[in-house]
Amino acid sequence: MQVNVELLKEWFADFNVRYFGGSLPVPAFAVGRSRTQLGCMSCKVRRKMFSKSYTDYTIRLSNYYDADERHFKNVLLHEMIHLCITSRRIKDTSPHGEVFRRMMRTINADGWNISVSTKMDAVQRSAGRARKRMRVVLAVTMTDGRCLLSVVSPRYVPAIDRTMSRAQGVVRYEWYMSDDDYFSTFPVVRTPRGRIVGKDVFAELIVKMKPLDKTWR
Repeated sequence: MQVNVELLKEWFADFNVRYFGGSLPVPAFAVGRSRTQLGCMSCKVRRKMFSKSYTDYTIRLSNYYDADERHFKNVLLHEMIHLCITSRRIKDTSPHGEVFRRMMRTINADGWNISVSTKMDAVQRSAGRARKRMRVVLAVTMTDGRCLLSVVSPRYVPAIDRTMSRAQGVVRYEWYMSDDDYFSTFPVVRTPRGRIVGKDVFAELIVKMKPLDKTWR
């Protein structure tokens, strides 16, 4: 797919409320054709004698590559973190420093896959490394409606499976194999614990994964 300004406005409004309490200033939006920079956030700096202020925020995404909606939303969220840090005048250790990474991890916990770089070469290298690694994934649906995903150490799959079969509050659990780079930030666990994700993300990932052969049962 390709994005346009109207889509960016719609997604921004949703994410602003969902992840930033509706506090971000609404920037101008633009769509370009950069081959190397998938997104950027820019602004004008007005300097006074002892201070400076930021105005005219713009978020730009590249349409050079034909990508899916999730890709563009991850890039937009990356730039929204920059907008948040800049507009609130938060000091960080670097452009993608401790503050940026903390905010990124918080949003990624909701099922996103924001990375510290939106440069195409870095994204390609990261994706290439992730595709080479196959992971065992536990997918769990709880009675309260929560959906959890977990990357499990293969050695501990039988023990965790036995625990899950007796666990209360579990509607369904299944084992899968996946090389999706979505799971690159997940810890490899040895005990039954997982990351809560949105139902839409959960369903999207389940369709793409391969069921694990349960020969131990």
